[in-house]
Amino acid sequence: MAATEPQGTLQQRLGQQLAQQLLEPLEEAVKLVRRYRDVDGLREYLNERLPLVVPACLLILVTGIACGLAPLTLLLGTRAITSLVGLVLTPVMLLGSLFVLSILFFSWLEKRALARALGPRARSASNKLTRWVKRKLGADLGAAPGVPWLLATLFVIVPLVLLAGQSPAMAAVLIVLLVLAPILFARLER
Repeated sequence: MAATEPQGTLQQRLGQQLAQQLLEPLEEAVKLVRRYRDVDGLREYLNERLPLVVPACLLILVTGIACGLAPLTLLLGTRAITSLVGLVLTPVMLLGSLFVLSILFFSWLEKRALARALGPRARSASNKLTRWVKRKLGADLGAAPGVPWLLATLFVIVPLVLLAGQSPAMAAVLIVLLVLAPILFARLER
């Protein structure tokens, strides 16, 4: 009996960690929406940059659709059961990828709004890549948002890899656009 207790507690801990990995981004999204609703500075920041936010949201939508369709294109037509799995996975992947990409983008924008409001008191967390982008491309990316890695892997990275297997050019274009979007946003924001 003593040998099964550690296994039981290990399973409980793994279950708790998995639940935390899945629920924490949802809670953060709800908090972000509340902050948008309640904090005038954030709302004003986003509204002033609407011409930059809308194209980024369109890119998120196109990427979400591509990620949502990736399992369907892979599984469609092989067998009836795999086609059904692909049909069931499509809306889940679509919503999951839209959620992950949106939470990353709007969390990044929130950090930018806060840094702008604090002015010189705000320290920009930088690494070699962000310093290089700032120096060479003139785009201050600021602090990166926290990435929900489990969800990002399941709903964005894996579908993009599947898409790359089916259509390498489309996957490459989406990845390049996703990398360039924050750089262009930061350059054009000035």
